[in-house]
Amino acid sequence: MNFKDNYKMSALLKFLILFLFTTSVSIAQDRGLVLDKNSNKPLVGVNVCLNNKSVLAITNKEGVFYLRKNFKINATDTLNFSFVGYETFRIPFAGLEANSYIVSLVGQAQLLKEVIVETNKLSLKRMIDYKQLKSLKEGLYSFGSVLVGDKIYVIGGDATFIEDQGMKALFTCDDCDDNGENGNKLLKHFKPTLSWEEYNGKMYVYDLKTDTWTTERLKFSKRTSQNMHYFMGKLYILGGKSLSGSGETEYLNEKIEVYDLKHDSILVDKTNPHQAVNFASCVYGENLIVMGGSTQQKTNGEKVYLSKAHVLNLKTGYWYELEDMPEAIETKGVLINNSLYLIGGFHGKPLKKIQVYNIVTGIWKDEGLLFFEVERPALTTNGNMIYIYESGRIQTYNIVTKESNTYLIDLDLKYSELFCANQTLYLVGGMEHTEYSTTPSSNLYSIDLDEFNKTEIYNP
Repeated sequence: MNFKDNYKMSALLKFLILFLFTTSVSIAQDRGLVLDKNSNKPLVGVNVCLNNKSVLAITNKEGVFYLRKNFKINATDTLNFSFVGYETFRIPFAGLEANSYIVSLVGQAQLLKEVIVETNKLSLKRMIDYKQLKSLKEGLYSFGSVLVGDKIYVIGGDATFIEDQGMKALFTCDDCDDNGENGNKLLKHFKPTLSWEEYNGKMYVYDLKTDTWTTERLKFSKRTSQNMHYFMGKLYILGGKSLSGSGETEYLNEKIEVYDLKHDSILVDKTNPHQAVNFASCVYGENLIVMGGSTQQKTNGEKVYLSKAHVLNLKTGYWYELEDMPEAIETKGVLINNSLYLIGGFHGKPLKKIQVYNIVTGIWKDEGLLFFEVERPALTTNGNMIYIYESGRIQTYNIVTKESNTYLIDLDLKYSELFCANQTLYLVGGMEHTEYSTTPSSNLYSIDLDEFNKTEIYNP
């Protein structure tokens, strides 16, 4: 792969990028309609899935969905119609045709009336329940990761541990104060601060089917705060920071490491015009888009933020520069259709905002605000829903209805990663933080999506 240096796009290059993003083909479509069974009003944002897996369509504001004819759908295949607040409806494709492509969903409020007759009470839990699965070999946070098929790939990350014994004594010694006899008790608790700084360069692979982790033989660059993406049988690891040999200096990692899954090999290139940490990125078509992040942290703790945005064509190896972001921030995002949703971020403090970048038009817009600010959240999507986890809260955002909700969960982690597969969320790693310690987590948790229907909403 021959990567080119970063440079300002000419009008011709902008035209090229627009061409790359907008190439499409015309396809014939079958039209259907989804209604509320009680009111016969159209439902907006209903997910239409094939065999409870692939999302084929989402209903528009008229409740209409389109099934593309070039999809291979058998008469016995099952279509699932799901929407928040409604019972999931399942029907064989042949039955949908027989019903003239009209589907009626039953609202949960109607279902609950039947429950009330028997119990006279609707009980929602205070917190989301979860299950602990097989743990990682070691604790990690701020790592690169991606879900490919039924496997989660984790590469690199931060394994740094810090424990301030003095602060721990202050917070854990119940009968201590800072003077007199009790002060002497406090002094006995003081010990040297324990800490080590370590960045990881290993690759771990989790198999969802067997609940097992494996450690691969290849070694990658030791780095943290990087991103990782999958394209055409390869994993692309870029950005982040590394430690000098002495361990005293951090530097931006310029390497792009490309791991070939089939041949179990790594290709390294040192040309990357977007060297940063905590940036947003996504793969759209055959293009890798990167934007934002920070490039330096001063001795006083202040960061130097980046507003630049670049795109790498993964087939040609050429880099191009896009228009700058509206503001320079650390951020993180998820891709849905043609739009990159940037969720929260950091600029001196954690942020609440949701921004959207339309890749086809190049237009930015402010989408709205979360109830709680997030710095570097774990993100994933399922249909038109974005799931946002950080520090004991899972926030959801529906891109169609623009509705945001918050749910509590008894997991206080930061810098984790989140994935969705088979109607289940998987939360990997993270950092456990207290007033006196920073501890990398090796844990992996699963959360059934049905938990959100059983748990009360916690919006301030």
